[in-house]
Amino acid sequence: MQKGAVMKQYRNYIFDLYGTLIDIETDEEDSLLWEKLSGLYSVYGADYSRDQLKKRYEELVREEEEALGRRMGFAYPEIRLERVFARLYLEAPSTHRSRVAYFYRNAAELAESSFIFGIANAFRVISRKRFQAYPGTIRTLSALRERGCHIYLLSNAQRIFTLPEIEQTGIKDYFDDIFISSDRQVRKPDTAFIKGLLEKHGLKKEESVMVGNDYDSDIGIAASCGLDSIFLNTFKLSAEEREKRLSEMRDRTGAEAYEPVLTVVSGDVSEIL
Repeated sequence: MQKGAVMKQYRNYIFDLYGTLIDIETDEEDSLLWEKLSGLYSVYGADYSRDQLKKRYEELVREEEEALGRRMGFAYPEIRLERVFARLYLEAPSTHRSRVAYFYRNAAELAESSFIFGIANAFRVISRKRFQAYPGTIRTLSALRERGCHIYLLSNAQRIFTLPEIEQTGIKDYFDDIFISSDRQVRKPDTAFIKGLLEKHGLKKEESVMVGNDYDSDIGIAASCGLDSIFLNTFKLSAEEREKRLSEMRDRTGAEAYEPVLTVVSGDVSEIL
């Protein structure tokens, strides 16, 4: 924590999720992930090699993001990956008989199915190398609740993965509302994302603070809309690297003098209390 820092008491705390409240590491480049996922698709009659599946997944993500960006006019669009997983199934380069059970559905219908929920979460679980709430997370959220504060989540994430992970870590019931980028079709640092939260709940900026571990998305979105912020150094950036990233954020947002009200050097979220 910064020496001599005095914490203002806020009415509303807006938290990032991954790297802030939940400690997670995923590896979507792991060949084992794509080998297992291609095997799972094959069980249901959609045949890909490991490398075919990875390549086509990446192509569809780019295609869906470009289409959404054009349609919505967002610089930072956020797609729903359910549609990608559905299209992978329906557009497989070769198929066999097991596929008939889902063949009649289009991508929009299939994306809402329990089948795609299972495929997507298998992808997530296999890709995860580490997953748990940080030690100070529950203590911090509980203390803020006891103070009568309102707690919100603003996360760049996919609901199909994230809601189960929030529930698994036991933090879901602490939030007054949960804003996940895939639901809103836009992600941080686009201010449209946080403005939707502020407007929905009538939050006053002077009573609210953004808490996160990323200078561009978390601190940057706060700077862009005139909100206080707290930076958690969960990735143990050096002082020089923190200053470099803060400077880059200022250049991008035009917020030349912006500083987080607190930098928690240890990365322990409980130090915001």
